[in-house]
Amino acid sequence: MTRNHPVFSIIIPAYNKEKGIATTLKGVIQQDFPKNQYEIIVVNNNSRDQTKAIAQKFPVKVVDENKQGYVFALRKGCLEAQGKIIIFTDADTIVPKDWLAQYQKAYQDPKIICAGGGANFQPKFGLIFLIEAFLNFFGRVTKIASGFNFSIRRATYQQLGGFNPQINFHTDTDLILRTKKEGQVVFLPKNKVITSSRHYHEKAGIIYVFKGIINALWLFLFKKTIFYKFGNIR
Repeated sequence: MTRNHPVFSIIIPAYNKEKGIATTLKGVIQQDFPKNQYEIIVVNNNSRDQTKAIAQKFPVKVVDENKQGYVFALRKGCLEAQGKIIIFTDADTIVPKDWLAQYQKAYQDPKIICAGGGANFQPKFGLIFLIEAFLNFFGRVTKIASGFNFSIRRATYQQLGGFNPQINFHTDTDLILRTKKEGQVVFLPKNKVITSSRHYHEKAGIIYVFKGIINALWLFLFKKTIFYKFGNIR
């Protein structure tokens, strides 16, 4: 990379993820992609555990965002990003070694301004098989991916004014919906990450799914959401 313009900036928001962040960072560091062509930015969002200390052991940039919330951590990471393409994942997600290479292949088409990928949820329990199948099918049909595996050209992100700070739960969906009005968005079903199924566990998981469905529908219909909070990130 040139110092100021790597190809990719990988943004990882993190809150109290000492148990998962090391595995996540090992995955993004061990990419089959030139090391000098991407940067990794971990945004520590007021973690009270060892998340920040663990992240600082890796060759990544660690920044703090003191305003609590997923959307604020994402916005802070994007302010720090220097890459031509910004990619997002979570601090308990494992990306494949060719993750960046697959995104790079997609972005060789200059018409593509946003791209996302599929997911494999772990551990498996209850209805998680159906949720996983639905989200991957939803991505194929709508071209809308989740925040643990999507990307956008930085110029497009800046043109759109970035993530809407008024939307926290589904701020990623909101950004992609706005992006679709500006150019071509694609979904890469084979570019799957392994991500935590923590949101969907037991009674809390049922409530999360219910809120998510309502929020998504409201966003599609009225360009705003009902529920702001969904648990501290990520």
